[in-house]
Amino acid sequence: MKQSKINNFAKVFLLTGNWGDYNGRNVLKFIGVSEELGAVEIIISNNKPVFFIERNAAINVSSKSFLRKETSLKCFSNKSVDALYFYTQKDLLAAAEQMAKDNITTYESDVDPLRRFLMEKFINSQMLITGDSEINGKLTRFINPKVEPCNVTPIFKVASMDIETNSKTNQLYSIAVHITGKSSELKKVFMLNSFPNQKQDIFLETVSLFGSETELLSNFFSWFNDIDPDIIIGWHVIGFDLLFLENKCRELGLNFDMARGHGQVSIRHRKSGGYYCSVTGRVVIDGPSTLRASFFNFEDFKLETVAQELLGVGKTISPDENKVDEINRLFSDDKNSLAEYNMQDAVLVTNIFNKTGLLELSIKRSQISGLLMDQLGMMTAAFDHFYLPKLHRAGFVAPNLKDITTTEHAAGGYVIEPTPGIYENVVVLDFKSLYPSIIQSFKIDPYSLLMKNNNTIKTLNGYEFSSSHHILPDFIEELMGLREKAKLNSDKPLSQAIKILMNSFYGVMGSYGCRFYHPDLPRAITGSGHKLLLCSKVFLELNNFKVIYGDTDSLFVMIANDVIDTKSTGNKIAYDLNQYWNNKLEVEYNVKSHLEIEFEKYYKKFIITPARGADTGAKKRYAGLTIQNGKERIEFVGLEFVRSDWTKLAKEFQIELYKKVFNGDEVDEWIREVISDLRNGKYDSKLIYKKRLRKEVDTYIKNIPPHVKAAKMLHEPQDVIYYAITQRGAIPVELKHNDFDYQHYIEKQLKPIADSILYLLNKNFDEIAGTDQLNFFN
Repeated sequence: MKQSKINNFAKVFLLTGNWGDYNGRNVLKFIGVSEELGAVEIIISNNKPVFFIERNAAINVSSKSFLRKETSLKCFSNKSVDALYFYTQKDLLAAAEQMAKDNITTYESDVDPLRRFLMEKFINSQMLITGDSEINGKLTRFINPKVEPCNVTPIFKVASMDIETNSKTNQLYSIAVHITGKSSELKKVFMLNSFPNQKQDIFLETVSLFGSETELLSNFFSWFNDIDPDIIIGWHVIGFDLLFLENKCRELGLNFDMARGHGQVSIRHRKSGGYYCSVTGRVVIDGPSTLRASFFNFEDFKLETVAQELLGVGKTISPDENKVDEINRLFSDDKNSLAEYNMQDAVLVTNIFNKTGLLELSIKRSQISGLLMDQLGMMTAAFDHFYLPKLHRAGFVAPNLKDITTTEHAAGGYVIEPTPGIYENVVVLDFKSLYPSIIQSFKIDPYSLLMKNNNTIKTLNGYEFSSSHHILPDFIEELMGLREKAKLNSDKPLSQAIKILMNSFYGVMGSYGCRFYHPDLPRAITGSGHKLLLCSKVFLELNNFKVIYGDTDSLFVMIANDVIDTKSTGNKIAYDLNQYWNNKLEVEYNVKSHLEIEFEKYYKKFIITPARGADTGAKKRYAGLTIQNGKERIEFVGLEFVRSDWTKLAKEFQIELYKKVFNGDEVDEWIREVISDLRNGKYDSKLIYKKRLRKEVDTYIKNIPPHVKAAKMLHEPQDVIYYAITQRGAIPVELKHNDFDYQHYIEKQLKPIADSILYLLNKNFDEIAGTDQLNFFN
């Protein structure tokens, strides 16, 4: 129901946006949240999509579909360009296609009109709007208001969702929703009553029973839209819960009515794996994928595992029970307990998000990058968002992505060849934000490369840039300042959001998906990083310190055995190295150094293992003995312990073996004891592998790895497969698997771990284990 228009204003945090061509106009639609007005819809019906062509280009396109204007801008080849403004995006694309056929180069014709609107107005998901408004259902609608950037972080209404189903019959049992945030806490369960004529002893006020799936879903949608949440969260909520509901609606002929303003719900399968979900007016955030993207690590990403580790509580159904059978039993015999189980899952997700700050991190990333919250992984789009408007104001337009000539991917970080061995007293020095600080110091970005003949400076590896004409270095300086303030204010989400964005710049400029790709950009950055490590190594060794390893932004340095205050010593080495680089860059390169080396940690003992089948050290594989709060602790990097697809036996074996070596204990008899206990079944509960499915099992045809073979035996394989290696091969844990192939675990799990460190003791696994033992089952 619409009401009369009133003049209004609001600070709006944008949740979603889309565009379309209607009645000969390109129309942008945004939905966001305002503290003043609640849910707000902003419609821009007078948007004119634009691209650029060279001024001397004679075009063979009807002039009725566009307006051509001269600009003061130039392309990268220094030719003046004109802007072509269109009434619809359809006309723009048709014109660009025709010009491509006529061999006329267009510039920025592949920029999304909605993103261009936001970036050119410097709006980073936060919009101050002023104009006439009207009430349209639950939305306050503005049409063509005045828009400006602003700062706003409203309190969102969050819905944590979880569904329960019968996996065999594809029947929907129940939907649980936990509402938190802007309103008071609310819990609601919608449950199917499969026996409508049978009395149900339901005593939970949060539960409503319905006689059919159609009735259940219709009532759920009505309630959900009345509650009107801003954010939907869940555990595999896109790839399971929402996807199931979408298919169920299609089966029942229902509208999948979870969007705002009569919008749409779209679920698409990503080429890289997993699913993407777009819901008009609402943002969907999936727990496991967001945790992974935020660099959280767990033994696995099952809800039970993560909840137990973070919260100390878990599901109401024990992990040892057959979950599928127990859910079916509860639905038949004890709907109250099923409702409690369903709701507990939703509450666990809410509490995990609160504990980890995942929602706050997503909000901060949106505010910093300018990407809407459902697009946060699109880092090339984030680069365009901040860079294109600044490039235009510097007098240039950018090429289309298809016109970029690509030659090579960005190179990885440099590694100083490690020497295998067991070392004592090692300090680790770390270049803080190495690649961003290199960009800052040498003014590396596409514009400064273009203008390199103006006040030229050279990088450590000889690439030239302009010291006076640049964009990215200034933005990094701004972000660095914001991050320091965030750290002082203990604002971890903001600090993490800035770190993620800054660390993306190098990869974006070196990727084929970036319109600003140029091989000199990543080469200048990584090449300078190589020089930094090597020159730092030379400086330290001239000062009588031995560098035993270096990797991208870290140096591992041995100090004297008689040092008492290792922290002060590490800080002194870092200070001297900083002074060295400050002087070197100022005197030899005429630049101010933004590099900052920090003392990171101290290892009482340190092990570099050899590469498999070689005498040289293995890169990115080491272990160190640290002292934290007065207690010794072993840290593993790159070794089997940190890999999620190795068994619990392997991890425990590795920890105990390294502990013995660090302590100087004898290991031979202990290894033989482990092998004997393994063969006698003592470790059967620790022989389970887990491996993530990267694609559908049916797509594996020629090379079928063990976890896929196990997955093919299951009726409905999950995204992570748990399996054992038996005398029959790989078997999922859901099936009988007690005929373990112990020889496999000895040769594939224990032996590789042992040999990597026994080599340093002039021993080997086969000699310790004995030939007879290893061939026992052969």
